[in-house]
Amino acid sequence: MRQHSTDVLVDVTSLISAEDFLASQNRSTEPLDPFARQCFVEVVQSLLFMSNVYVAHPVLHAPRAGDFGDRPLLLQALMRAGLIHPLRLDGEQQRSAARLEAAAVRDLQSVHGVTSMARFVEQAFVCDEASAGRQAALSTRIREWSSFQERQVRSTAGHHRDRIPTRDGVEEDAFGEWARAAAVVLRSALTGIAAPGQGEYLMATLARGMKYRARAEARVVSYQSHPLRRDFSLTFDMTRSGAADTEVLDLIQAVRGIHTSLSHAVGQSESHRLQLLELELPLLGGRLWAADDTGRRSDHEWIAFVVGRIRDYRDRASELRRAVERCVTAEDYVRLARDIEGVKRQLLERLGLRRVELSAVERELVGSVASVSGAVTGLPVVSGLWFGARSLGKQFVFGNAQPYQRFLYREFVDAWKRTGR
Repeated sequence: MRQHSTDVLVDVTSLISAEDFLASQNRSTEPLDPFARQCFVEVVQSLLFMSNVYVAHPVLHAPRAGDFGDRPLLLQALMRAGLIHPLRLDGEQQRSAARLEAAAVRDLQSVHGVTSMARFVEQAFVCDEASAGRQAALSTRIREWSSFQERQVRSTAGHHRDRIPTRDGVEEDAFGEWARAAAVVLRSALTGIAAPGQGEYLMATLARGMKYRARAEARVVSYQSHPLRRDFSLTFDMTRSGAADTEVLDLIQAVRGIHTSLSHAVGQSESHRLQLLELELPLLGGRLWAADDTGRRSDHEWIAFVVGRIRDYRDRASELRRAVERCVTAEDYVRLARDIEGVKRQLLERLGLRRVELSAVERELVGSVASVSGAVTGLPVVSGLWFGARSLGKQFVFGNAQPYQRFLYREFVDAWKRTGR
């Protein structure tokens, strides 16, 4: 059967954020990184859904695990477990990446680059106004992320400086030069979104995302960037009227949509269980541990423990991952989305959120049995039990399903049970 690779590239910045979420869970504290939980969810989803997961080095084209430094601990643990691999480009791929990177630098140095960056800063405040009172302001989150990076990353031994050993933490290449210049041009505007003195570092972080995208394209893999870079990347693409291929991500959203469908069906009566359901499902970036697992291990031990759970869950999700890999044409994606829709319907019935209707023939048979049992004295009323079992069978059995459908079905049902503790 034909299949294609769903390999994906992630960046160290995402893994740093994901690690902060894990560490906070072990310590029963709030994450310091405002993007922590989102990155944890997205990293876990990539590890479960994608064929292979790679990580980009900010400077080297063919790095080894030791070239990334001792931290983040999560990255090193994932590489030891064989779940993430350094992105390595051969000679031809390096030449292709160099051409793509040069084109990206030209774009950054053009009016598109200046416009995109100014628009990115402006949009942060527009988002703040649009979401006032509902969530943390985007400009605040960017500023908090900037402060987190300064305190927890740039000043930590074996971390950022092991990857980019420069005075200001900005690489000595064309992207770094652009970042330093952009920080000067936009100094006044950046005071609203970057921590004091962190304008160059923020600009370099955004520009580096363009570099990673070029390398991903040279290696023919998708690039799943940190949310901060994604906002800038999308802004840049919109400025140039660009587009991105999101088929696999659409399928991930389809799986996440199961939770939304259940939420709509249940209304307010079981809303707390639905909220817990999303947190319970590792497939959606939920819990991979129980409450009594936390607070008993050091950071190294805790992260190794969670990585072990991720590896085990990736093995369990193998059928779903292969189903995604088998999607070659647009019709294949439509079929998989249809199968996921079938899981939603079964879950609605199984969890009692939608009544199971008997067919016309079954209703007629039930009526006939009822009339006979009522007219004939002494007739054992056992048929009703059979029909009851027939109805329950529709609720509890997911027959003739693909293995990946049964996996999704089972995971949601098990998580639903756990939320009823």
